Amino acid sequence: MLNKLIVITAIVFLGISCAIGNGDGNNGKSDGNKGNSEGKMGSGGDWLNPNTVSSGYYPNFPWYTTGGSFYSQAYSYTTFSPFTEYYVTSGTPVVGGIISTPVKFDIAQRTPSRIYYGNGQALPYTQYVSTVPSKTNDLWIQGATNWTQYVVCPVGTWLQLVANAPVGGSAGFYEMIQTNTTTQKYSTYQFNPGYNTMNFNADQVGRHTLYFVVNNQPSNVVVVDVFAQAPAGISATGIVPIGGQTTTTSSPTSVDTPVTIVSQGMRGYQVFLDGNYIGTEGTGGDPLDGKFSFSVIGNQNHEVRVYDGQFNYPKTMFFEQGVQKIINVEPGTAVYA
Repeated sequence: MLNKLIVITAIVFLGISCAIGNGDGNNGKSDGNKGNSEGKMGSGGDWLNPNTVSSGYYPNFPWYTTGGSFYSQAYSYTTFSPFTEYYVTSGTPVVGGIISTPVKFDIAQRTPSRIYYGNGQALPYTQYVSTVPSKTNDLWIQGATNWTQYVVCPVGTWLQLVANAPVGGSAGFYEMIQTNTTTQKYSTYQFNPGYNTMNFNADQVGRHTLYFVVNNQPSNVVVVDVFAQAPAGISATGIVPIGGQTTTTSSPTSVDTPVTIVSQGMRGYQVFLDGNYIGTEGTGGDPLDGKFSFSVIGNQNHEVRVYDGQFNYPKTMFFEQGVQKIINVEPGTAVYA
């Protein structure tokens, strides 16, 4: 039945199966799949695509509403964690311009695995280059293994940009910075034909939109949302991790429902509860055994997200008060035609 399926995104499926009490998993059926407590994919239709970041795991800040001052607030590591492959904390200063001098980039040696659009949708790079016109000017933010058109990063960090200018030549590079007002910058650079790389310093809080023009042909825009980062240790009310790196809570007596994440194939993964980082499996006294335990406030929904360093595995579920919840999560499998 799958021989006609053409998958153009690297689809990573997550089965998060919830077991109550003895960990028997979901007793219901969905498409013939039965839940279990052995770390396998469970039932209930819990098949998620962590490449689809637009489902809520790239933030969507209210830049286009009035009266907001959200950009002046400090944000926790959780906000930046999906983007850590795209920024570093030090770099070469940019003097008198927007970016560093463009340098020839060898795409054959640094081919990305995937490219991510601003809404979080992903494509394998090979699929992307086979469908995009060869004479198009492109601008990307380079990560360790992927490229993206959108990043959230702490102020003062550095990003590596990649520009494809097929014909090369003199280029105008543009930056708009948005807070409660907007400012614009413009500089000229000489681009090599083909791929170029250059540094960009996120040195100012705000929304930075960047693009370039060569031979009257504009590139796409990339967006960099820059915020101050709050000190480590800021916690969310009602979260008490049992294993891993701990945070504090303002209402520990109301946290009454134990939860354990179980994975056969993942180690050292990060865990987020209701958008807040609560710990890393195998650290801070937690055994490196694929299990991570914590507690939540019962009789309500909570969002649990696991991040393995490449993909996010999210699920919102109901937690019955006082009854242990077992959540099974396994590494996804990339499916290609």
